[in-house]
Amino acid sequence: MISKIAYIVFLIVVVLGSVYITKRITKRFNINRWIIGGVAPLILIIPSLLFKEINPIVWNLLLLIFSVMCIMFFEMTRIKLEKNEIKGIINYNKNK
Repeated sequence: MISKIAYIVFLIVVVLGSVYITKRITKRFNINRWIIGGVAPLILIIPSLLFKEINPIVWNLLLLIFSVMCIMFFEMTRIKLEKNEIKGIINYNKNK
């Protein structure tokens, strides 16, 4: 039971930490979100092709980095949609 609670807390911390990291990075740098979205799967693909066996601790670290980068991609997309820098599917403005 305690392990399930710890796992849920860890996931919440990862998601909120990723959002915080994204806000800090976008304030300092203008990073293309498609670069992050394109590189994220390569973090898992390249080591799995290069090495037959990967230490589970290293693999979990790679999964964590992959998760953070995916959350960063979607968070950057959300920020751009809110600032009307890109066109979204739904326009929430009530101006007629």
